[in-house]
Amino acid sequence: MDTAVETTSHEEVIKSQRMRIAELESELDKYKGVLDAMSDGVLILQDTFFDCNNSACRIWKAEKGQILGHSPAEFAPPTQPNGQSSRIMAYEKIKAASQGTPQRFFWKDRRGDGTLIDTEVFLKAVSINDEQYVVATIRDITDDLLREQQSELLFDRMEKIIEARTEELKSSKNALQDERSYRTKVEEDLERADIELNQVFETSTEGLIVTDNKKNILKINRAFSELSGHESEDIKNKKCFDVFPCEECNPPGCVAVSKMMGSDSADYETNCLDASGQRVACSLTATKLKDSGGTPIGMVIGYRNITDYRQWVEALRYSEALHRITLTSISDAVFITDDNGHFVYISPSVETVFGYTEMEVQWFDKISALLGDEFFDHDALDAQGEIRNIELSVRDKRGRQHELMVNVKKVNIQHGTMLITCRDITEKRMAEQEAQLKHEQLVQAGKMVSLGILVSGVAHEVNNPNNYIMLNSQLLSRMWNDVSPILKRYYDENGDFNLAGLKYSHARDRTPQLFRNILDGSERIKHIVKDLKDYARSDSADMDQPVYLNSVLKHSLNLLTNQIKKSTNHFEVHYDHGRPVIRGNFQRIEQVIINLVQNSCEALPDKRRRITLTTRTNRQAGTAEFIVEDEGVGISEADLPHLTDPFFTTKRDIGGTGLGLSVSHKIVREHNGSLDFQSQPGKGTRATLTLPAMDPSN
Repeated sequence: MDTAVETTSHEEVIKSQRMRIAELESELDKYKGVLDAMSDGVLILQDTFFDCNNSACRIWKAEKGQILGHSPAEFAPPTQPNGQSSRIMAYEKIKAASQGTPQRFFWKDRRGDGTLIDTEVFLKAVSINDEQYVVATIRDITDDLLREQQSELLFDRMEKIIEARTEELKSSKNALQDERSYRTKVEEDLERADIELNQVFETSTEGLIVTDNKKNILKINRAFSELSGHESEDIKNKKCFDVFPCEECNPPGCVAVSKMMGSDSADYETNCLDASGQRVACSLTATKLKDSGGTPIGMVIGYRNITDYRQWVEALRYSEALHRITLTSISDAVFITDDNGHFVYISPSVETVFGYTEMEVQWFDKISALLGDEFFDHDALDAQGEIRNIELSVRDKRGRQHELMVNVKKVNIQHGTMLITCRDITEKRMAEQEAQLKHEQLVQAGKMVSLGILVSGVAHEVNNPNNYIMLNSQLLSRMWNDVSPILKRYYDENGDFNLAGLKYSHARDRTPQLFRNILDGSERIKHIVKDLKDYARSDSADMDQPVYLNSVLKHSLNLLTNQIKKSTNHFEVHYDHGRPVIRGNFQRIEQVIINLVQNSCEALPDKRRRITLTTRTNRQAGTAEFIVEDEGVGISEADLPHLTDPFFTTKRDIGGTGLGLSVSHKIVREHNGSLDFQSQPGKGTRATLTLPAMDPSN
């Protein structure tokens, strides 16, 4: 009897286990259907792909038969963007995942049609019937975050179900115990999910209510309580239209239900009455709440208070006429555009600034047609909300240049998101430039006066010790001449000996040369100091001196020798033996020559490049010429016409002021001459100083 009872009990257990297994298989089939409907590609692999869903085929544009039995590297280019081999990287990631370390990384895939796409890949190891597999999820990274989270959650749930089913199949004899463990785990998961859902529900800034099919309120959050003025305990089991009615509600009807006819959700704006009877402007989002079978069991309604927004809109409408009058009366050109720069509003004053009528500007379609592309930083505008004092140079309808001060501000006016104002500051800038020019000219004049005083003082200080050197070196030279016979006689009698560590046999020949070198150096210092004093001395206004170009050039080179040696190893000077002579001022012509030679030195990129100086007389034209040719970096065609403009310089980064050639050009004009430049970028520059020649016999 006991055996029969025991057999019956065991059969019931087995039957229960089989029913549970059938339920799990049914649930697994359901999730397999869900898996195939996922937008993410899911594949199961060991060394090669074992199984995949339809999304994997869609993402890779390949049939399932073209995927199964192949390795991941076959669906990728040879290397990944990080330079690593796709085959090696795939092997390492799969190996790490199979050893229990889930992998998440970005991957470059090659579809069946040969195109490349970027995906995000998740790898995780699973055990099915004692077999180890790796489940791979591939995701197009352009998918939004919500779909990504939902896919990952669904995958995790499916994986847990597979794991649970595998464990049940492996331990069918302990099915009842496994069932209890499974139930406990599900309950824990549900409890955790419920806690997370409650946290999201309670911390939402939107007022939220949950109702059943009869419009009874089941749950509200804190934001709804603050919005409606009702506490949670006061409204349980009350109808939504009795607690926070919309002005369109007609109890026992609910406007949200009518708005959702034929749809699962609806968005609309309306006015609601709070607990004190005050009207509250709200934006509502109503969504149907369904059970697992898709049957509606209630709805969720989200409320956002837009009272302040509506008041702001009304204020804008009220002041729109005043603003339009203001915009039409100001001289600034005002535009309102959308994020892409398309015009939403154009002020009538645009014609004053740009020369175009409103209709003509409207035909341009975008602000970039007037102000250029990317005239401000969009990221900076998003971060700061406003960018002020952007200076732009534009041309109007007639081609005239205008200097504009532009301000850009984020707004929300009609369909416009950017307010752009343009003020014409052309006349202001011209006045500022003229004032700056005069100021810099005064500063430069002051510097030249100070330089002259400094050079004169330094020359005096250098001359004094140099005179000592010249006098003493001459005295020492005579002393050496007097003592040389005595030293020679001692040498002949006693042999060689040391003088200051140097053998007398060497010193007797070199010492006289040393004295001569000292005297030559002192003489050179004397000449350089004299030339500096002459260059810095205030020149007379005498423009009627006979000036020999060869002499001016030689005098100038005394001052430039050191700079020339530092700049080039190939320096040539060709003097006209006819001694070209002009009528003018020696020091001023010297200033021009020094400036031209200095510019050539500064233009050389290395010492291998050449500088050539030439003086010559053009008897047919009756002119004397000084020519400077260099193999420097050259000057662009656009810059050549501006070389003699005040303060124009291509050497601002090395201290250029833009005054040298401007002053030189003025000096040359005073001498009725010309200063011409020819240049090719990368090949060099030729500067020609042409002056009226005079007859040396006059």
